[in-house]
Amino acid sequence: MPTQMEPRRPYDPLHPAPIEPLPSPMRPPSQYVPRNEENMRVLKEILDRLTGIENRLKTIEEHMKVRR
Repeated sequence: MPTQMEPRRPYDPLHPAPIEPLPSPMRPPSQYVPRNEENMRVLKEILDRLTGIENRLKTIEEHMKVRR
């Protein structure tokens, strides 16, 4: 047997109805994978490779500017 909803009160700006908090868009801590050394090593390696690529692109860009 479904519970009946209470009749809606007329809006009273001096006594507004309580607002339920919205669910947080952030994940609860239990859903995060704990960091480990292997993950950190892989991320550092990726960062190092990206930095190397960026440096090579800057060098190429400088050579292109000189040729113009």
